[in-house]
Amino acid sequence: MKIILPERLRALRGTMSQSDFAANIGVKQTSYSSWERGIKDPAAQTVAQIANTFGVSADWLLGLSDMPPAPSPPDRSAELKREIEAILKRY
Repeated sequence: MKIILPERLRALRGTMSQSDFAANIGVKQTSYSSWERGIKDPAAQTVAQIANTFGVSADWLLGLSDMPPAPSPPDRSAELKREIEAILKRY
């Protein structure tokens, strides 16, 4: 797990900053960084949180499965924000 988990975390994070990734799973950036560097391992419940949040299996994160995660849907947050603002302006 020491080698595979850090690699899988980096792959899952992609271009997202460590701070943003950590915020998405409710942990400090320093904790996340130590996992990505292989210094520490996350708790089992945190592995489950990462898997649920990012739509991957815990088995894949831990290297027990080689089935890659499904592609992430495109980030539409900016588009949705504009749509909400347009709706709110009408009212």
